[in-house]
Amino acid sequence: MTLRRTLSALSLSLCLGAAAPAAASSAQEERSAVPETPQTTPDPSDTPNAATLPPLGPDVRLYFTTFNVFRWNPLGLESQNRLILQKRLYEGQSLLTRDNFVNGGVSLKANPAALKVGPVVEFQPLAILNLRATYEYVRFMGTMGFLQSYGDPRMDFSDDARSLTEGRSYSTSGHHYIVEPTLQAKFGSIVVRSKASVEYWNMDLREGSAATFYDPLLDTLVPGRGWVFTNDSDLLMLATPQLTVGARFSAVWPRYTDRMGPGAAEVDNSHMRVGPLLAYAFTTREGTAFNKPTLLVHASWYLKHPNRVGLVPYMIAGFAFTSDILGG
Repeated sequence: MTLRRTLSALSLSLCLGAAAPAAASSAQEERSAVPETPQTTPDPSDTPNAATLPPLGPDVRLYFTTFNVFRWNPLGLESQNRLILQKRLYEGQSLLTRDNFVNGGVSLKANPAALKVGPVVEFQPLAILNLRATYEYVRFMGTMGFLQSYGDPRMDFSDDARSLTEGRSYSTSGHHYIVEPTLQAKFGSIVVRSKASVEYWNMDLREGSAATFYDPLLDTLVPGRGWVFTNDSDLLMLATPQLTVGARFSAVWPRYTDRMGPGAAEVDNSHMRVGPLLAYAFTTREGTAFNKPTLLVHASWYLKHPNRVGLVPYMIAGFAFTSDILGG
């Protein structure tokens, strides 16, 4: 495997979506990122009164968050960064309503092969419900074997096949629209969380609007103009204020239409995987320039994939932290 392949692009938005071991931050990273569980997520074992309610967060907060990750099978490297201005919606008087906010900002994801930048907005009216919407301008630089496109979703897009056609990669750009609803709850030290993603892509491809392309984050053939659906679901235990352990299920479902060729709508390039997750926060400080520096490690095995099912796992290792600029 060449160094070029080792540095192939990764755009992790799971929100690996995911929960910080300190379980106290409302800043939720992209797919695939450090799992974050708001401290005020309703817990049926607690009585919501003044003694058990956590203190209100700042009314207005400006913060920067970063997640830097390495991935294997497929291989990738990326830095994800967001600058966010957040406003509390109201002063909640229960565990269900305490952690509420609306925010907006700018997101930047960079890797050796591509750049994604655009606005992001997030709305959390209750601790159990979060909704995020993102627009990304996407630019592939034509390096590291990306971007490669195909006129038919039945084409072989395995690592070996793409390595043989690496010389066909080219530079191009496009638009990516994402809506991510999340449901989350905490029962004592147990956290459950499920984040869905509805994505629409509009890329400028050589073969035209009915073509597909390989996206390294989604690890499948994505319609150049069309829809992709994903899910990341976590079952976690807050073992200590700093350590979170658990398991994650992830799935990706691209949708094709017959305008991509006869029978294309029946092509199934979806995949699913499941495996353990561990996140450790070196400190749980808030309101500083270096909040909750957290190490994330996750391994999972493919239950279904067009070309990756076997004993070799998907693995990621990442490091995240948040910096308060105002109101932390």
